Amino acid sequence: MKSLIVLAHPSHNGHARKIAEAYKNAKQAKGHEVKLVDLYSQEYTCELLCFENIREMTPPALQKTFEDQVTWADEIVMVHPIWWGLPPAVMKNWVDLTFWVHFAYKYMPDGKVQPMLEGKIAKIFATAGGPSWWYHLPILPLRQFWITTLFNFVGIDVVDFKICGNLDKWRGERADRHFERFLSEIKALA
Repeated sequence: MKSLIVLAHPSHNGHARKIAEAYKNAKQAKGHEVKLVDLYSQEYTCELLCFENIREMTPPALQKTFEDQVTWADEIVMVHPIWWGLPPAVMKNWVDLTFWVHFAYKYMPDGKVQPMLEGKIAKIFATAGGPSWWYHLPILPLRQFWITTLFNFVGIDVVDFKICGNLDKWRGERADRHFERFLSEIKALA
C-alpha cells in the first residue's frame, strides 16, 4: 500500500508531528511505501489562491505536485491540530489547490457529480486542547468538512477519524500516558 501523510503543524516537536512520524514508521515497518508532506516546510510553501476568473487562472506548479501525490497514494492520512474547529489554514489551502474539477471530480451533462478518486481511503488524525467527543457532534464542522464535503464528494472512503483531545487540559504524567495510548491506537491502524 502507498500512503500519503499530509501534516499541518508548524512545530517539529508537537503532537501532530509525533502522530505523523509514528504512523509513517509503523507503515514502513510493515513494508508499505510512505510519503510525508509537511505543509509548513519550504518545499511546499505556496500562496493562497488569487484570481479574477478561475477559468483563466494559471495553476501554481505546486498544484501538479499535490495532484501527483494524491494519484500515487492508495491511502491519504491527514494529521493536524484543530484550530477554531477546523484544520489550520495551510491544510485548507492544500485542499483548495489539490481537489479541483477534472482531477478529483467532474460534472456530467445531466448535472450530476462524478467522483474521480474512487478506490482510495482516507484517515484523519487530529489533536485538540478540549475533549475529543466535542468534535464528533454533528453541529461542528470538522467531520462534515473532511467526510461529507471533501472526501465522500470525490469518492474517497474515510475509514478512520480519531482525535486526541484534552491536550491543553492535562499536564505531566497523565498527559503523557494519554498521548502514548493515542499513539498506540494510531500505530495499530497502520
